[in-house]
Amino acid sequence: MAGVRGLDVVLRSYEPIAVALSGGTDSSVLLTYARRHTIQAIAISVDTGLTPPGELTAARNLADRLGVLHVTVSVDMLDIPAVRENRPDRCYVCKRAMMEAIVSEAGRQGCRTVVDGTHADDQPVARPGMRALRELGIKSPFAECGMGKADIEALAVDLGVAIRPPSACLATRIPAGEPVTRECLALVGAAEALIAREIPGTIRVRCSGRRAIVEADPAYHRRLEQLIGAVRDLGFSDVMIAHGGYREGGANSWKR
Repeated sequence: MAGVRGLDVVLRSYEPIAVALSGGTDSSVLLTYARRHTIQAIAISVDTGLTPPGELTAARNLADRLGVLHVTVSVDMLDIPAVRENRPDRCYVCKRAMMEAIVSEAGRQGCRTVVDGTHADDQPVARPGMRALRELGIKSPFAECGMGKADIEALAVDLGVAIRPPSACLATRIPAGEPVTRECLALVGAAEALIAREIPGTIRVRCSGRRAIVEADPAYHRRLEQLIGAVRDLGFSDVMIAHGGYREGGANSWKR
């Protein structure tokens, strides 16, 4: 992990920093590293209404354990037409609104720089929100140090940070062009939480109308079949299992 040796220098050049803390592995490792190396840091999270259940709780619990000031700001993304209508630029618009809120709060808290957990393996094509980071001057220390996902997970082990399955906002469960509704978000969140209590790894419940397709590790499909009735009872008209398991690409992946 050669990049780790430069991480301390990069972070000190930006302090006092505000870590955009999602509750996922990458930002959690960044905050923990900063704290362990006595970097002046606070944590800021955003309650967007699109956050998977448990993410904000994980962020708050981590900050509490580290003794770091944690501020949560609220932005209702469904108030934004591009997000609510699920337009092609939804991810960029959402990320921009979220990070604008963090930058504004960071300024109020006296921080000089906002940093996030983007790493060297993240690709702009797959993550259109990365453009918003550049536009707002948000720094990505892992990427600057050439650290990829494997480096961050190795650092997580060293720091004692739990490695959580990859997550994404709940709007990614709905095919592009279909409206993002509070009802569908609630159904997806409840379904994924129900399944996650029984099955490990990355879980996605893709939702179109009241139809759902569940993506999970095929090794656990027998157990998943036993849970389908309970998932349907949450309010879905039909629930199917994607036999190939989790696929990147959001809700449109199951149309290919």
